[in-house]
Order: sequence, then structure tokens, then C-alpha cells
Amino acid sequence: MSDFSGPSVDTYNPSRPPPLNYTLKCKGREVAIIVFFTILFFEAGILPLILFYSIRWGAHLDNTKNLAIITSLVGTYSGYKIARRSWYLFVCDSSHQRRPLGASRFGPDAFTIQITLGMFGFFTPLVIGSSLNPGSVHTVAMSLSCLMICFCVPLLITALWPHKLKVPFRVSSMPPYTGLPPAVYTMVEDIIAVDGGGCVEFRQAWRIRYEHSAIMRRIVRATSLWWGASGTVLAGGFIAVAWTTPDDIGYGIGWGLPWLWAMVSASVTVWWVSRELRRERETWADPDVHKVFNLHITQTVNEEKVAEEVNAYNDRNV
Repeated sequence: MSDFSGPSVDTYNPSRPPPLNYTLKCKGREVAIIVFFTILFFEAGILPLILFYSIRWGAHLDNTKNLAIITSLVGTYSGYKIARRSWYLFVCDSSHQRRPLGASRFGPDAFTIQITLGMFGFFTPLVIGSSLNPGSVHTVAMSLSCLMICFCVPLLITALWPHKLKVPFRVSSMPPYTGLPPAVYTMVEDIIAVDGGGCVEFRQAWRIRYEHSAIMRRIVRATSLWWGASGTVLAGGFIAVAWTTPDDIGYGIGWGLPWLWAMVSASVTVWWVSRELRRERETWADPDVHKVFNLHITQTVNEEKVAEEVNAYNDRNV
């Protein structure tokens, strides 16, 4: 996979890549991640399947009542997490430390917009399918697949044309009319800075690492391409199967296989990224590995000071 076209010059040559100064390998964060994904998997994976088949085969209720019960329960925890994230980003006293570089007080980051679109894609077929009389199992079975499409299409498009697409509004730390990086870049930046508490220090460290490492840019593009292409194609296939099979089969595929895809893709991603990061460290002395690619991110005076502090920390710890 070729690297991006654009200004590229030699940068400094420390003994290792610029550190991100953030790790998931601490007890509190690991536990929080495990709890989050366990509850999310139960709420939007196991619970809809258990309720649908137990009510259908055990209580023998019709599809309208069955789907109405499921719709009333799904999304509670997700809604709480989104509201909590919005509090961190817009309302709390430390919100200025979590917002994107150069953004205003109430400027949303890219992940906020993406999760909002994803939730719209998820709840639209869920609500419509459960509101019909009789309820439409095929429509409800599309919910997770529509969520996949809302997330994966931006990943695919930005990976196919990295730093080529420009929009007239801010995308996280990227100013208007600036070439957009592959969407994994903004997802990592936003999730760790806001939800993970990395704040503006991580946004700066992540920008520096991405700009200075050709391998990191390759990692971001490759993961965006894999998740975007596989998710978009499989979501279309899941929707097609949901509408061409009996209710029991279509519902199980629609609510089960997206989770299987996510788990397999996450496992492969963790393995491959770990291997590439190790290769980045081992080959950092190669001039082709540490090339600068300027993202052209505008910053406030305070954010520039944070960037200087991050660079100074990197210089001291070479």
C-alpha cells in the first residue's frame, strides 16, 4: 500500500518513535473497557436474541408485542454512555481539555457526529419495525447492519482517498477544507481524548506520532480500509439475508453475525497493529520510516504550548 502524496521531508531521528504517553494496560482502564463492552454486548447482542426467541417460542406473543418489548429495553446503556460523553466534551469544568484542537466550546468532535449517525441508523429500523402492525421482524433485523453501514462507509471512503477529501466544516481537530485523514485517526483521537481521559495532551501526542511516522500512517489507513470495506460489504449481505429468509433465521443472523464480525475483526486488528508497532520500533532508524506529513492543524496559543511540552518531553526521554 503506497503512502499518501503530499509534502514529506526528513524529520528528527530519535532512537524511538514519539511516544503517545498513554496506555490501556493499567487495571482501571482495562476493567472499564471490559465492563463497557460486556454490557454493550449483552444489551445489543444477547438480550435481543434471548427476548425474541423466548417470547416467540415460550410466551407465544405476536411479533408486534414481541418487538415492542425488545425496542423498549435496547439502547438504555448506550444512551447513558453518549450522554456521559457529551457531558465530558461540552459541560464539565475540564471540557476545554478534552475538545478537539482549535475547536470552539460547543464544537462536536467527529466521533460525536459519527455515533449520532450510527444511533440514528440503528434505531430507525428498530422503531419502524416494532411500530408496524403486524411488527416487521425483517426490518428490526436490519438494525445492527444499518449501524455498521453508518460507521464503516466513512472509514472506507477516507481510506480510499486519504488526505484528498475536503469538507466545509471542522472534523475533530481538522480545520475546514483540510484533507481528511483516514477516519480511524479521528476515532482514536476522540475516543481516547474524551472517553479515555487523554485530553489535549493525547491529541497533541497522537498528531505528532502520525505526522512523524510513515508506519503509523500505514496502520491507520490499513485498519480504516479493512473495517470500512469488510463492514460495508457484510452489512449489505446481512440485510439481504434478513429479507430473504424466514423470521427466525433472519433475526438471528441480523443480531448475531455483526457481533461475530466485530469480534473477529477486533482480534485480527489487535494482532496486526501490535506486530506493526513492533516493526516501527525496530526499523525507526530507517529514514523512510520517520518522514513528516503535515496535517495542517490550526491551534490556539495554549494548545501550541501543550505541543511544545509534549515535544520537550519526547526530547528528554529519547
